[in-house]
Amino acid sequence: MELAELRRRNESFDVDALRERAFKALNQRGLSIELFTMLVKRGGVNIQQLHTIADPWQPPEKYDGPALLVLAPDSQEFASAKEINAQFCTAMEVASGAGSHYNMMQGAQAGVQAQLVKEFLHRLPGVDLPIALSPQPATKAAKKETVGEDKLLILRRGAPELPKVYMVHGLDGDVMSGGATFKTIAAHLEPCRVGALIYDSEALACDSVPALCSLYNSRVLADSESFSNGSASSPVIVAGYSFGCVLAHQMGYQLRQAGVNVAVVLFDLEVTWPPPQTNSRVGGYDFLGGEAEAILLIARGFGKFEFAVKEAMELAELQRRNESFDVDALRERAFQALNQRGMSFELFTLLVKRGGVNIQQLHSIADPWQPPEQYEGPALLVLAPDSQEFASAKEINAQFCTEMEVALGAGSHYNMMQGAQAMVQAQLVKDFLQRLFGVDFSNANVPGSLSIVVPESSKSATDDTAPVDFVQGIRALRDGPEGSCAYFLHGLDGDALGPGMSLGSLPSMMSGRVCAVEYDDEAFACESIEALSRLYKSRILQDRAKKQAEDVLLAGRSMGALLACMIALELQKEQIRCSLVTLDSEVIWPSKLDNSFCYDWLGGEVEATLWLSRLAGAKDFVEEQVQSAVTRGHLFDEGASRLQTAAFGQIASNLTAFGVNSLKEFRSICTLASSNCARLRQLLRPTSGSMRAPSGIFDGKVLIVAGEERGQKLRQVASSHCRNISMCTVSTEEVYVGEAATTIANEISWFLRSRSQDRRRKPGPEATPDGKSAREEEALVSLEEISTATYLVPGPDGGILGEMFNLAEALNCDCHLDFDEEACRYSTLPDVAALFLRRIFQDQGWTSEEDLVHARQCKMVLVGHRSGAVLAYEMAMQLQNMEIDVRLVIIQGEVSMAGSQKWLGSTCEATLALAHRLGAKDFALQEAASMAAARKEKLEVSKGRLQTRCGLAFDGISGGSLNGHPKNGVLLDDDSNKLLMKAFWKVSDQLNGMSVEGFKGLIQDIASRMDWYMNLGSGGDFAFDGPALLILGDGEAPEDADAMIESNALYCTNLEVADVSGDEHTCLNDDNIRMLADQIIGWQEKQVPYLMNGSERVLQIL
Repeated sequence: MELAELRRRNESFDVDALRERAFKALNQRGLSIELFTMLVKRGGVNIQQLHTIADPWQPPEKYDGPALLVLAPDSQEFASAKEINAQFCTAMEVASGAGSHYNMMQGAQAGVQAQLVKEFLHRLPGVDLPIALSPQPATKAAKKETVGEDKLLILRRGAPELPKVYMVHGLDGDVMSGGATFKTIAAHLEPCRVGALIYDSEALACDSVPALCSLYNSRVLADSESFSNGSASSPVIVAGYSFGCVLAHQMGYQLRQAGVNVAVVLFDLEVTWPPPQTNSRVGGYDFLGGEAEAILLIARGFGKFEFAVKEAMELAELQRRNESFDVDALRERAFQALNQRGMSFELFTLLVKRGGVNIQQLHSIADPWQPPEQYEGPALLVLAPDSQEFASAKEINAQFCTEMEVALGAGSHYNMMQGAQAMVQAQLVKDFLQRLFGVDFSNANVPGSLSIVVPESSKSATDDTAPVDFVQGIRALRDGPEGSCAYFLHGLDGDALGPGMSLGSLPSMMSGRVCAVEYDDEAFACESIEALSRLYKSRILQDRAKKQAEDVLLAGRSMGALLACMIALELQKEQIRCSLVTLDSEVIWPSKLDNSFCYDWLGGEVEATLWLSRLAGAKDFVEEQVQSAVTRGHLFDEGASRLQTAAFGQIASNLTAFGVNSLKEFRSICTLASSNCARLRQLLRPTSGSMRAPSGIFDGKVLIVAGEERGQKLRQVASSHCRNISMCTVSTEEVYVGEAATTIANEISWFLRSRSQDRRRKPGPEATPDGKSAREEEALVSLEEISTATYLVPGPDGGILGEMFNLAEALNCDCHLDFDEEACRYSTLPDVAALFLRRIFQDQGWTSEEDLVHARQCKMVLVGHRSGAVLAYEMAMQLQNMEIDVRLVIIQGEVSMAGSQKWLGSTCEATLALAHRLGAKDFALQEAASMAAARKEKLEVSKGRLQTRCGLAFDGISGGSLNGHPKNGVLLDDDSNKLLMKAFWKVSDQLNGMSVEGFKGLIQDIASRMDWYMNLGSGGDFAFDGPALLILGDGEAPEDADAMIESNALYCTNLEVADVSGDEHTCLNDDNIRMLADQIIGWQEKQVPYLMNGSERVLQIL
């Protein structure tokens, strides 16, 4: 809009500046500015040419052949194609696809579009496709019915003998387009006939609810009778969404009085109007007028709940004081808040005007409305789990429906008719119809890419009975007839909002029995975390026995992940089949990755308030409060009262989903959460060291659910305690609602059905058919008989800087050794190497002498980065002595711990390493050079100078321990402290919200690991005889490269050298990692000699 205005005024604009703004706005991981620029250049040429040859273009003649127009339902700005294209295509069919204009060719949406095309081709004469077809989507030909489309739009034709479903619009009268709200759910209600009632001018003229319902019923009966063609009358289903529930209930009452076989479906609203008092939904406060309510309703529909609640409260207050407000200004504020791509201000205004008229009229005829009589026929109420502010419909509707069933659907009130949520709602309706009328839906096909998220053995995830609590302390959230029993473990707050409430719609999308383990009084009384896990295990086994299920799934978030892993280990000892799911969390406590608690504890109620605020989505607010308290000294001296008031203002609309509707209720929840946090934090206090971790290695299947940024890091932490790991990556922080919840449920379903991976490497033959031993057999060993395992050994930072994650991903290797607390208790290099080899053997499943024989028929590759090459070399030597085939890769390092004249001390080296990692390469190189020059004069002075200039020294740190490492106290003057804060804020954008204390702790942790590692000394002086590869960056100084080659050649008799881009710090960054990985992979595939069981063999790796 801005650029078009500049063009209109004949003013120029800067395309380069636009490209830079767009690149920053995209913030797309893995997309460099160079690649983005190339795409823009190429695309620009194509767009310019295609636009030039077609500006303007109108077909000179009509196309008389068959044509199919597929419209994207989520992009109504393209809906004009229907009318325009019909002018130039004489035989055009129209179908509603899936997704938006911009993603309809991707993922599950593409599957729907493909099915529509297949069906279209199948209808063409002479085309015979061997495909399983879904029911035919609605086309123009299928809609020529007795009742006009302007009064009753047929969305799916269906079969005459099956139930006919008629959908009733919400308060806006389906302003986007008549019936548009129900197009997605209609596609999944096959094979029923589905129609949508249109709120046209005739309906608008009705002056009461009974009159409008009578009009709609006349249309329903006319369509039903004309479609039956004299056959036996099939059932009529009236389904209302939102305000449509008010109308659907009265329509059902009238039809039943007329003797019609009718059932009613109510989607998430009361059958009375207005609803109970609340600021979170229309009708819950004083009515603001049609246009204002239309604006707020559209804002809620696009997810701008905070904006809508804030505006509603302010406008209601103005109205209460008899003051007027500017609707046009409200519309402009809403449009800016929406910031919706593809929606112009003119279109938004049009929707507001149309919707305003409808809302005003429908509210007027129903204010107030209470059904005069009960509806005594079958009814189904479907509640949206993510919109608890509508949950009152259950109690209210029960007063006016004598045979009402209640089911928990998926999604929120505003998106339950869209996407995957509509599929769940459709399945609930079909199950309801099957129970009532015996309708067989088993032969109805849904496009495979959008199938219900359930195991194949289960008819549907929603075919369940009301959840029943079998055992005290186990709250049932869902109770499907088949599948595993899933148990969710609480976080540090003890599920203060209610058992399972923080899981959103995830339980409703899973199959089988889904439960939440309650942190009740009995659990609160446990004196240790081990006792708590034993209690929970006992409850789980009792519940499992009642259900008579074999499989157990344990899932946890935050500290619940640790609890779940501890219970899984106990079940493993008892040989009970069990799987584990961690929800964006580690199986240790405290977290290595999160900075939520890297500052001093601020007090139970304060921490509980911050925890609940994070849970409700106010992460920015929490980080601001923590930084204010930690860095500026704004502590919560007055307690948590003021903080809770501010937090409630931020998250009030989100808290309604948890049944919290007032500040008083929020404070009560905070008090409970505070008590739980304090108690659980006490139980989690380590008995030794600095963290709690599982006491063994879990051999069962593990699924880690994580965002894109944290996935590999969480996998690395879990790999020390779990073997059989799978990943589920979600691209949103709201992992328990909407599409993300569907993705997780789908992944869990496939995860449970998949076989457990066998992490034991396949052994080679023990003997030949003629009885000769493998040692005597001279044949070549094939790839199938010899497995290769790759393990990465980080540099002295112990992997904290994350440089090995990229390499692990490029090598398709998740085996990343960690300098953890246990490792740091050892004081010699051979002991640490032996510890890591024990872990490798456990990972491979080598636990006996027989396994060691198998191990000698496998290959292993150890990759050491920088000084990590010393440890990798020692491990390779020990494996060589065991006669296990091993290769050694050295990246920018030496295998001897001879010390370096360039070593500036652990704190300074940690400073430089972190600066490199955060992209400040020039700064780090300049400071390193300056330090090297100054060192000749006075090492201690130069060290203090670097600490001050980098701002990474820390004031007043006393002796102690951090993650098992010693800390050295450092005292700084006031100027240094000021520079520390300046440096922190300078790089704060790179630190993902880390506090100052967390920043200091990170540097100190790296420095202490470096101190420990440098003091380990060296191993033996024997030579490594296996294949070795030294990888050097082409940015390395020639004299340094030669020195590394000469040093490593003394200890490796079979050394090769390869060059890659970058230097010791940048060879592992995103731009160079692929080249480095290709060098390693290519080297592994070369034909080289191996020592197997003491004899030399040649392995040809294909």
